[in-house]
Amino acid sequence: MIRQLKFSGNPFVGIFSFTNNNITIVREDIGEHAKNIEEALGTELILSTVAATDLAGIYIAGNNNGIILTYVIEDEELQLIEDKGINNCILDTKETAVGNLILSNDKGAIISPILSKEQKLIEDVLGVETAISSLGNHKYVGSVARTNNFGCIVHKEAKEDDISLIKDLLKVDVRMSTLNRGVSYIGACMVVNDKGAIVGETTTGVELSYVEDIMGVWGGLYDENLYSWRYYQTKKQHKTFC
Repeated sequence: MIRQLKFSGNPFVGIFSFTNNNITIVREDIGEHAKNIEEALGTELILSTVAATDLAGIYIAGNNNGIILTYVIEDEELQLIEDKGINNCILDTKETAVGNLILSNDKGAIISPILSKEQKLIEDVLGVETAISSLGNHKYVGSVARTNNFGCIVHKEAKEDDISLIKDLLKVDVRMSTLNRGVSYIGACMVVNDKGAIVGETTTGVELSYVEDIMGVWGGLYDENLYSWRYYQTKKQHKTFC
C-alpha cells in the first residue's frame, strides 16, 4: 500500500528512513506515524538514530540480502541492527552518505563513481551484480532514483543510456518523474520496498500514479499471493525460460 506522510512537517520522508522487505529503520520521533509506516511497508520498525542523526535514508543503502552502513554509525545504533540478525557492512571510506551513492534491489546495484574502490565489497554484501555509473551526470545515484524489485523511478535528466542500464542491471521497468510536486531528488521523497511505499505528503496525484504503476504498489492492503504473482511476472519479463 502507499501512504503520503510528512515527518515533523517535512515531506522529504526518504532522507529519514531506510527499508527492505523485512525491516524499516526510521527516526525515533515518528509518533502516530508508526502504525501507518508498518501498514504501508509491511515490516518490523527499528526506531533509531543513525550516526546520531535522524537521517537513516542518507546513511544506509541495501537490499534484502544486506545493508551498507556509514562508518560514523554509533555503536549502540549498530547493535540494534545486529540484534535483528541483519547482514551488514560498514564502509571504511570518508564518504558517509552511502544511501545517496548506491541504487540497489535484489537483482543488481548501481554504484556512484565516488565509491568505485568499494565495488567488490558492496557486491559481496548485497549479493548482486554491480556497475559503476552516474545517472544523468549525477554521481549521487541513490538520491535521484528509487527502486524495488518491480520498478524504478528516476529523475527527468536521466539519459537513454541510464534508462537502459537500470533496465538491464536491476531488471525493472523505469519511469522518469518527479515527486513532492516537482522535486527531482526521488530518493529524498520516497521510501519503498516490494510491499508498499511512503511518499512525501506534497506528492501530486499524477506523480503518485507513476509510483503505483511502476513500483507495483497500490493503495490497498498487502497480499502475499498478489506479491508472489507480481514477483513472478517481473522475473518472467526479464528472464529467458527453457
